[in-house]
Amino acid sequence: MLMEKSESKDVMLIKYLDEMRYKLCPLNSQIELHEEISHKLKLDFFIKRDDKIGVYGGNKVRKIEFIFKDIIRSGKKKVFIFGPTGSHHIIANLIYGKNLFDFYSFLFPTYLYEWGDRYVRENTEIITKLSKRYRIVRNPILAFIISKTLSFSEQGYFVPMGSTSPLSILGFVIASYEIKKDIDSGKVPEFDYVILPAGTTGTIAGLSLGFSIFGINSKIIGVRVVEKSLCNKFVALKLIKDSCKLISDFIDVQAAVEKSRKNFTILDGFLGRGYGFPTDDGSEAMNFFGKYMKVEKTYTAKTLSALLKMREIFKGKKVLFYSTLNSNELNLL
Repeated sequence: MLMEKSESKDVMLIKYLDEMRYKLCPLNSQIELHEEISHKLKLDFFIKRDDKIGVYGGNKVRKIEFIFKDIIRSGKKKVFIFGPTGSHHIIANLIYGKNLFDFYSFLFPTYLYEWGDRYVRENTEIITKLSKRYRIVRNPILAFIISKTLSFSEQGYFVPMGSTSPLSILGFVIASYEIKKDIDSGKVPEFDYVILPAGTTGTIAGLSLGFSIFGINSKIIGVRVVEKSLCNKFVALKLIKDSCKLISDFIDVQAAVEKSRKNFTILDGFLGRGYGFPTDDGSEAMNFFGKYMKVEKTYTAKTLSALLKMREIFKGKKVLFYSTLNSNELNLL
C-alpha cells in the first residue's frame, strides 16, 4: 500500500522533482482558514494561497517551472504558445520567461473579450506587450494548428494547452507534499474536500497523483469550466498514467493509478453557455466571495458557485479551496 511507503522514499521523490524544476520562485504557499466565510457557510473554509506565489501567482508557475527546464534542455529559443484572449497560462509564461525565450503567441477571442470585459482586455494587452510576436485568430483550433505547425517549421518549442503535460503536472505532486506536511505538522486538518477549477485537468490530475502517493485521503472536486471533450476523467487519468512513467523509480505506479481513479471527480453543470461565458450562479458567487478574495468570471466564479449550490453537502465539513488565480498586483501596462 502507498501509505506504507517509507518517508525517505517520499523525500527522495521530492528531491528528484526539485532537480527537474527551473526554479522561478519559492513555492510552498500557505493554507489559510477564512473565518468569516466559514461562519456564513457553516463549514471550515480554507484557501491554498497559490494566488500569492511569486510575482504572478496562480497555478501556472508550478507547471512552467518544469516546462522551462525542458525548453532549456532542448536548446530552443523560439517558443510557440496559444490560448484564449486574456489567458493566464500565456501571461505566466511571458512574465516568467520573457528574459529566457522569444514567445510567439496565438490568441482566439472569447465572449468576454469581444464584450469588452476590462479584466480580459487588460490581460490581453499584457500578452501583446510581452510577446515577441502575437496574432489573434478566429478560433482555438486555428490557434493550435498555427502554433503547432510553426513550432516545427521554425524549430521552436510548442507549449501545450494550459501549460498542461505529464511533465508539468508534477508541480502539483510537490504541492500535495506541501499539503501533507501541513497536515502532519498539525497546522491544518486533513480536509474532507478539496475544490478547484478544472480546465485542461493539469492541476486536478497532479493533485490526484500526489494525494495518492502521499496518502492524503481528501476527496478532490474539480468544477469543469471548459467543454467536456477537453475536461473529463479520462483525460485526467491519461495525464496521471503518463506522469507516473516519469517517476516510476519512486512510486508503485499501479497502486498510484488505482487510488487516483477513486480520489477525484469532475463536476458538470456549472459551465453555462461555454468557456468564458459568465453565468448567473457565477455572478452570485462573485457577489458573495468577491468581498473576501479576488474572483473572476471564467474560472473562480463558476467553481465557487458550485460550492454555494452544494453548501448543504459541505455543511460542517473541512473544505480547501485551491486558489488557481493570480491575486498579485501587476504594473505592466
